[in-house]
Amino acid sequence: MAKLVFFDARVWRYLISAISKVIEEGVFIVSPEEGLTFRAMDPSHIVMLDMSFPRDSFEVFEVDEETRLGVNFEDLAKVLRRAKKEDRLEIEIGESAYTVSFIGRGRRSFTLPIIDVAVEELPEPQLEFKASIKVMSDVYRDTLKDIELVGDVIRFTASEDIFKVMSTSEFGEAEIIYTRESGSIIEMEVEDTQEASYTLEYFTDLSGAARVADTVTIRYSSEMPAEVLHELPQGAVFRFLVAPRVD
Repeated sequence: MAKLVFFDARVWRYLISAISKVIEEGVFIVSPEEGLTFRAMDPSHIVMLDMSFPRDSFEVFEVDEETRLGVNFEDLAKVLRRAKKEDRLEIEIGESAYTVSFIGRGRRSFTLPIIDVAVEELPEPQLEFKASIKVMSDVYRDTLKDIELVGDVIRFTASEDIFKVMSTSEFGEAEIIYTRESGSIIEMEVEDTQEASYTLEYFTDLSGAARVADTVTIRYSSEMPAEVLHELPQGAVFRFLVAPRVD
């Protein structure tokens, strides 16, 4: 029914591993026009995941009509952990099963069942973000590791020239300060001063996606949901929106 080939299997390895920590099952929608897309909420409805791979991001994209691929993310993540450096990824979708193949030194194939998953139609969120900070992905990952040492809440404070990431708990306090002059911020746009807190666990669970992203952009407004956008190779995008923490 459909055949897709992507140049680097490890991109999918880290993305699916991250998703599997937040939700158990989901549906990829493969469309001749839109490419491959995925959107879902976690069971608590605190986080919305959104992933898109345009058709041009694939080396091979043989899709005649819209196809829905229901997967168990934990099972798919286990298979994708076998991806090696320089492996290409091939996905062939049949009527009741799909095959994941790694093409590198030989060809290794794994066939998994397509599962029946109800698709929740989630509209595009209409949010106004008053702070937008773009950083290199390694800066973002290091920041999460620093904050994780102290607490389970992450707090963002952004003003015209400074972006602070903080956490406080009974164990102590962590504060990371980035400025335009430090070179760690690629782009920053802020209206007034914006402050908001979020549950750190969602950021750390999904941080694997940053391992294959070029840049990460954090967008939020005071006491409003935050969007974390990962710019992936070949024009693909992975983002998540997380509700603010209410103490």
